[in-house]
Amino acid sequence: MSSEEIIDPTVQHDASIRRVLLHLVLPFVVTVMAVLAIALVGINSYRTTKEGVSTLTHQLMGAVQQYIVQQVTDYILPAATGNLIASGMIEHAPAQVEDKVFYSYGSTMLRKIPQLQSFYLADDEGHFMLIARAAQKGVQEHVRLIEKNGHKYFHHAFWDESGQKISETEDDANDYDPRTRDWYKNTAGTDKVTWSKPHLFPTTSQFVMTSSLRFKTDAGHTMVFATNISLNELSSYLDQIKVGKTGSAMIVDSRGLFIAGKNLTQQAKAAGWDPDKMVLDRNAYPVFALGYDHYRVRGVGPRHVTWDGTDYITIAAALPRYSDSWILLMAAPESDFGSFAHQSSHQSLQFLAIITVFSLVLAGLLVRQVRRTESSTRLLVKQKEQIQRESSAVQQVAVAPRLFDPTVEPLSLTEQLTLVTGARRATLWRFLHDGAAMVCEDAYDQTQNTHSGGFEMARTELGPFFSAIEEGNAFSVENAAVDPRTTRFERLTMRELGTKALAVCPVHGPHGVEGAIMLEDPHLQPHLLYFLDLMAGVAALRFAAQAQLLNNQTDKIVDVGQQVATLDVPAPKSDNMLMKAPEATAVNSASIYPSVAVLVITFSDPVVEGGKQTEALIELINQLAADVQSVAQEEKLFAVEVAGHRMICMAGCLPTPDVTAIVRVADAALKMREIFMASLAAADLEPVFTMGIDYGPAFGGAVGNEPKVFNLWGQTVSLAELMAQGAADPGTIQVTERVYGVLRDRYLFRSRGSFFAPHLGLGRAYTLAARR
Repeated sequence: MSSEEIIDPTVQHDASIRRVLLHLVLPFVVTVMAVLAIALVGINSYRTTKEGVSTLTHQLMGAVQQYIVQQVTDYILPAATGNLIASGMIEHAPAQVEDKVFYSYGSTMLRKIPQLQSFYLADDEGHFMLIARAAQKGVQEHVRLIEKNGHKYFHHAFWDESGQKISETEDDANDYDPRTRDWYKNTAGTDKVTWSKPHLFPTTSQFVMTSSLRFKTDAGHTMVFATNISLNELSSYLDQIKVGKTGSAMIVDSRGLFIAGKNLTQQAKAAGWDPDKMVLDRNAYPVFALGYDHYRVRGVGPRHVTWDGTDYITIAAALPRYSDSWILLMAAPESDFGSFAHQSSHQSLQFLAIITVFSLVLAGLLVRQVRRTESSTRLLVKQKEQIQRESSAVQQVAVAPRLFDPTVEPLSLTEQLTLVTGARRATLWRFLHDGAAMVCEDAYDQTQNTHSGGFEMARTELGPFFSAIEEGNAFSVENAAVDPRTTRFERLTMRELGTKALAVCPVHGPHGVEGAIMLEDPHLQPHLLYFLDLMAGVAALRFAAQAQLLNNQTDKIVDVGQQVATLDVPAPKSDNMLMKAPEATAVNSASIYPSVAVLVITFSDPVVEGGKQTEALIELINQLAADVQSVAQEEKLFAVEVAGHRMICMAGCLPTPDVTAIVRVADAALKMREIFMASLAAADLEPVFTMGIDYGPAFGGAVGNEPKVFNLWGQTVSLAELMAQGAADPGTIQVTERVYGVLRDRYLFRSRGSFFAPHLGLGRAYTLAARR
């Protein structure tokens, strides 16, 4: 036996052990060590984060406390320190101007500071003045206590924001004496600001508190200046302040009486508007009640409380001395400030679990990666074949004879689309008549290897489908029968063939979407979109060539129309013309006018009852028609036509452009509107008419046998009528953007917004107001 055939079993054993150690034991040990290391790091990070969160939470709550205390202080400040400022102003003012100083200060403060409701001024002789917000917004009420014939009255004067007096009234004051009121008596024996109990201010339905200050004037009189601050406004302000994510704040006094906070009005009503009964409700505000109990025992500062299994942080903070021993209470769940610590710990645990799972399935992933590599190799081969098919398809399209000749069907284009995308059928559609219809340039059925085309689809039948194409974005549906955009298209064209899925790629041209490529039952991949875009570009070039061909044909028609327009045919007599066309310009056959101004006036039926009202209405209509004739002759309009509920006024019906036509029509519209408004108002009728104007090309002529009738057609007439029908209010003149662009330097307009015109799309409309 040769030495090469001798097998050493110990060598195999050693190799097997090494493979086990290398592929099993070593990865397992490394994984366990990584898991232990991550666990230790996670536990240590959690402890450190928890300690840091506790410290940071207190710091954040302290910062929030200082911020809210400052905000509430700023809110209360005008009511307290304002007394000092006002008393200082009045104290040294001459007696004859004390009221002016008081009203000037009070009026300014009420305009600038919304939480202030009113101001009082009374002296030791019983004189009394008041300034307050009236029930009407923007109006202030000045009240003075006066005496007539031994009886007291309140004199009320109402002033608007511009300082103009609106009205004055007086009412009986009975035996009113300001010196008997709490806000006056509370100041006895002190020169500091004092506060009254909360009470309802009847004129504005505000729950208010009054801060008062006693002082002596240079004339020797003792006066009391008082300010009412709205607790409703303060409560709304506190309700807007958020402590953390879900916390809130309220104000109580040292006795635990509710001053301001959420649901102030409900608290006041429940207590019968008695401030001594508005105690902090432990059922409604249990967390705040616990915070207040901690304040009573330990004083101000942050505290931890627990309610219903949830940990809260409460803070009690004393407001400034001039707030009458008010306490600001704040409460927020501890999770609002420390939630990120819990999230961090959860993320650490999740990270540990992810690493563990990842380590355990690493070997499986390696095997899977090998299989995916093989699959990727096969996919690359398929993609290479697909690229070859696409390149071949592009080459076949490029070498197709007369590809951009619109008289030749695009057979190669649709065939290559089905070949590359695997579609059952590919069709090429082009918009006609300004988007009113689509025509099929070519349709290729791959299974039957047949071409067809030439059939049309109207927008009236497939409105949603047309709109989806005109949005300009490619789209596809798995089941065209159930999609609202493609339901009718599926019923008309796809159901006969039995196809289900549909892909649509719009064809963009210089004027927007000009058609679409449609694929039925395709096998589309994302990398095929560029190929569809390329084929759409080829189709766009064909459509451009088709448009050029149509334009050439249109130019020939226009040349013929211009020749007809030069004919001098007498204008026919017309029974529907209030003002017939001039003899020199009216023609028996159609003429094209490049700059026609058209005014359409539409009327609605007024409600009449009885023969007399009908006769009066006919007489009014006759008068309006005569007025229209007069204005038309004055502005030298071309013609005025009556058609049922409409009057159509036109100017500029000449073969050459008439730049004055639109000006004359605009002037005529303004004059007619004034005449109509005055005549209808004199007849005690509401305005029952609207006007619309457009300016642009049109064509027209005399039609019929003798007597012939002159008529005008074109989009200019249609848009003018659309403007009249779409006017927002009776009596308005609505014009198109073309009219606005020509007349905006001579007339005043208001923007009306956008409108949709069939076959044209969106446009802007304006309202003609007057001449500049």
